[in-house]
Amino acid sequence: MQPKNGHTNATKIIRWIGIALLLVVSFYVVIQCFVIFHQSYKTETAISYTMADSVTLDGVVAFDSVSVEGSGNLGYLVQDGERVSNGTVLAECYTDDSQGLLRERLDRLSRTIDLLSKSQNSTGSDLSVLTNQTRQALYNLLDKLDTAEYSGITDAEDDFLLAQNRLQVSTGQTGDFSQTIAALQAEYDEINAQLGALQTITATTNGYFSSTEAAPAIVTDRQALDDATPTALQQMLADGFPAADTNRAGQIATGFSWRFYAVCDLDTAARFDGVTSVKISVPGKQNTPLAATVVEVTTDEDNGVAKLVFECQTINAEILSFGQETAQIDIKTYEGIRISREALHIVGGNRGVYVKYGNLQRFLKITILYEDENYILIPADGAIGTDNEVRLYDEVIVQGTNLQDGKLL
Repeated sequence: MQPKNGHTNATKIIRWIGIALLLVVSFYVVIQCFVIFHQSYKTETAISYTMADSVTLDGVVAFDSVSVEGSGNLGYLVQDGERVSNGTVLAECYTDDSQGLLRERLDRLSRTIDLLSKSQNSTGSDLSVLTNQTRQALYNLLDKLDTAEYSGITDAEDDFLLAQNRLQVSTGQTGDFSQTIAALQAEYDEINAQLGALQTITATTNGYFSSTEAAPAIVTDRQALDDATPTALQQMLADGFPAADTNRAGQIATGFSWRFYAVCDLDTAARFDGVTSVKISVPGKQNTPLAATVVEVTTDEDNGVAKLVFECQTINAEILSFGQETAQIDIKTYEGIRISREALHIVGGNRGVYVKYGNLQRFLKITILYEDENYILIPADGAIGTDNEVRLYDEVIVQGTNLQDGKLL
């Protein structure tokens, strides 16, 4: 019995040793697989881009404007930001809510009559042209719906109906719309006669109109802002400005320019030395940078503050609502190729990035035009063998391990 027990124990020991070796080998294989499959490289395509050296300033916008008197239940006949002339009817005063519904009906009738009148002008049009116009109008309408661009849906719908109507007239599916137009015109004349007796509000000057809700919520004195010293302007901004009268029909900006008044420290003001042209935007309201000029940089060395004034000659509905705002001022813009800062490496004293070429990684030198905390902008004229070798649409490696020029990925 003793030999048998010894043989059994030896077998168990050998079995456990085999299991242990198998576990070690399996663990090694798992580790190697992990290293191989997780040695990934993340790339980003080098794209054309514009970057700006910018500052953010708190200030106030001022216009030359006149108030439009009027109150009550008003129905506006012009859009906010629309240019008007002296005598233009801006709004009508409703005495009951049904009149507002009649105005909406009148506007729809006007659109429909105009649409049907244009629809009949398809004589001599080529069928293929009309078919293509209908198709393009439909695609445009569907695109507006898909992108939720609701402000342009009405015009896109009219374009599609116009193209569809012209196609029907040209193919004989519809004779003409004269009887329909006559019936709609009769209804239009009846409603127009009812609304014609309403009291109206007219423009007393030329300019750009904005309703009370779309006008600035504050009142500013442009002359007082022009005359203010840096410390005086700083105090004005801190105190705030009087609230605008809400018991009015709106206001008309009489000029096509407006000014942004701000204060800053002396170091920020120094960045504008020799600068005459900038771009200004108000994030969240007017996101597209607009061209502006630097009309004043006044420093107060004793108090360490400076006054900056910028003038812009672009007007739209969004701008006409500006009051106290936080604006972004782009001092200088740069155009080139954008790459991530994560991709930057220094090899042999040269700044550059690793680029993926097939299964190879190559180190290419770069010349920096401008950089911020996230991206680097380089010239767009990259060429191999120069100080700037990265070219448009190169696949730049932004994350990876064991990067080396000429090494397989």
